[in-house]
Formats: sequence, C-alpha cells, structure tokens
Amino acid sequence: MTRLLALAALSLLTTPLLGAPSEVDVPDPRSSELTAGERLEVLVERIRYEHDRLTTLEANFKQLKESELLLEPVEARGVFSFAAPDRVRWEYVEPDPISMLIQGDVLTTWYKDIAQAEKIYVGKHSQRVLEYLGASSSLAQLLEYFDVRLFTPQDAAKPFRLELTPRFARIERKVRQMDIWLHPELYLPIRLRYVEGNGDLTEYDFSDLKVNAGLPADRFDLEIPDEVDLREVDLSRPASSLR
Repeated sequence: MTRLLALAALSLLTTPLLGAPSEVDVPDPRSSELTAGERLEVLVERIRYEHDRLTTLEANFKQLKESELLLEPVEARGVFSFAAPDRVRWEYVEPDPISMLIQGDVLTTWYKDIAQAEKIYVGKHSQRVLEYLGASSSLAQLLEYFDVRLFTPQDAAKPFRLELTPRFARIERKVRQMDIWLHPELYLPIRLRYVEGNGDLTEYDFSDLKVNAGLPADRFDLEIPDEVDLREVDLSRPASSLR
C-alpha cells in the first residue's frame, strides 16, 4: 500500500496530461504580477505544459518510512523509471531487493530475497485501479480532493512546495496530509512526503533526474525465474498459486 500511495502522487505529476496548453507562451508561476490564487493556477498550467512533452523519466530515490510498528525509521534506496503512457518501475536495491513493475493493467512485485512474486491482473477493473494509482489522472483532479497551499521561495533555485490536506473524510482516512516539492525548472516532483490515515509517515527523495533521455529497451522487462513462488491475482476472482 505504501508504494501504491507514492505511485499515485508521483504518477499524477509525471503522466502526460490531456488538454495541455498549445500556446507558444510558457506559463511563469514566479511572475510578480500574480496573486496567490493565480499563482497556483499558473503552476498547474506550467506542469501541463512541461509534462505534455514528457516521454521518459529516470531518477534515483530514497524512501524513509516511520511507523509505530517499526522499532526505528527504515530507509530504502533504488531507481524509479517511467515511460509514457503507463509503464512504471520501482527497483529497490537496498536494504531488500524488490522489483515493482506496472505495465498497462498488470502490476508485478518480485521480492527477490525471499524468492516470492505476485502478479495482479487488473482486468475489467483497470480504469478504476488506474485512476487510484494516478496513471490516468491529472494534478487538476488531485486538487479536487485536497485543499492546497503553495509555497514559492524567493530563491528561484529552490523548489516549489505544495501542502495538500484532504477535503473529505473518506480521503483523510487514507491520507492525512501530503507535501510535494517540485523541481524549480523541470516542474517534476523531487520530494514527496505523506502521512497515512493510521499516522504512518513515508517520504521519497528523488535525485539525478534524467528527463526524455530514453531508456534501455529492457527496462520494463521482468523475467522471474521458475524457482520463484509466483502468485497471480485476478481482481474478479480469488487469488491462486501458480507455482
């Protein structure tokens, strides 16, 4: 669930958006002529403008997890890869090697250290699940469910920060608060922080962003060895063990 929540927030900001502006003028959220309300609207337009051109993204990430179930905070590191329109890979390299691949309506998670994997076929529920994951949504839709405060630093080299609080109780039961830091030039998330309904805190920091640099042809190939215990799950029927 933790990685899915992070994916939802990140995908909302990385998926090319429908209805992106076609004007030659590039929206400038730092313009001194904007009011606070106008600045957020222009920031959304700038994100649309930039992300309409996004085809691939790769970045290193660090994940920090705090929970009352953990004796101490747990830190993990890995590589995040995205290719439009709907291919995402989280490759955890430490402390536990995990591959998480989303491709179309199939979600595959491989826990390499314990030789177990799970493949979820979204099937006829694909639209609902993709919307939950943020893979067919937009920042504008996210803002329908959250109240937002925008922090614009005086230093143009520092990131924007969006502080989101849920408008509805049903959302608050899942996410109490979310903070998103945007790269000052790329307008991509470089940090995500959110508190779940149970109080658990998760934070992602992204670095070494590579935008539209292309990805190896096999980046979204995941060959799971025969000796791995693979379970396949169809959302329209009970899970079954395949091997």
